[in-house]
Amino acid sequence: MGTWPSPTTSLDELAFTFVDVETTGLDPTTGDRVCEIALLRVHGRTEVARFESLVHPQRPMPSGALAVHGITDAMLADAPSFATLLPEIYALLQDAVLVAHNARFDVGFLRHEWQRAGQTFPFLAVADTLALAQARYRFRHNSLSAIAGELGVIPTALHRAMADVETTWQVWQRFIADMRQDGPVTLAQVLYPNSRHTGEALASMITALQDAIRTGDPLQLRYQPDKAATTVRTVQPLEVYYERGHGYVRAFCHLRQEERHFRLDRIGELTTLPRQEVSDC
Repeated sequence: MGTWPSPTTSLDELAFTFVDVETTGLDPTTGDRVCEIALLRVHGRTEVARFESLVHPQRPMPSGALAVHGITDAMLADAPSFATLLPEIYALLQDAVLVAHNARFDVGFLRHEWQRAGQTFPFLAVADTLALAQARYRFRHNSLSAIAGELGVIPTALHRAMADVETTWQVWQRFIADMRQDGPVTLAQVLYPNSRHTGEALASMITALQDAIRTGDPLQLRYQPDKAATTVRTVQPLEVYYERGHGYVRAFCHLRQEERHFRLDRIGELTTLPRQEVSDC
């Protein structure tokens, strides 16, 4: 899983894996762990595989988390560790776009569980139904259950991993059907729904960044931070990633002589530079 599919790819040509985790709390950086995971993989509009399991969190279940999902220490006593399940989880994520509701939460926990297992978290394209909801709709509330209710989607359960995955898939299908009324939908449009760039321009930018990461070529970009003057930066792209409906590139900035994070919709123009032209500009 070293590269993403082309940003111009039609959704019907792609595999998507819908993911949900239940956890012992809200913050993996303070020791909270995954206690249940579910994944549902689809290709185009057809389900091809699913997986769900309780996960031993290697810590007692706090009362607050228990009140949310009802998963008890007794239920988890014989559950496998995340590290044990990692090969099966990886198989469903491989060569797919990850989809979740409030993806920052789920991906954050997955990243920490991968690290705890001594593995490098894969380079995933991530789409977020929460970001799509906020960008394209005006729901009264943007929780998964509230959106599902307004769309007439009836969840089979609340705050259990597979039930939430199935609900997310149904909500996703409704969102994509609405988007298709305006024409074909590309991967770029669902990865970064808050981008000010058109789908074609955004796709072209992501492709250029991915090419530069792969080849090691530096780029010159015109960048305008929010309410600030446009600057010209020479950068070495390192990673393209998702955060709350926006695309970012992590890059070494030759102007600042340190790593910086640039929001894609604030990049006005990209130019590939020969490596010998790079200087501390």
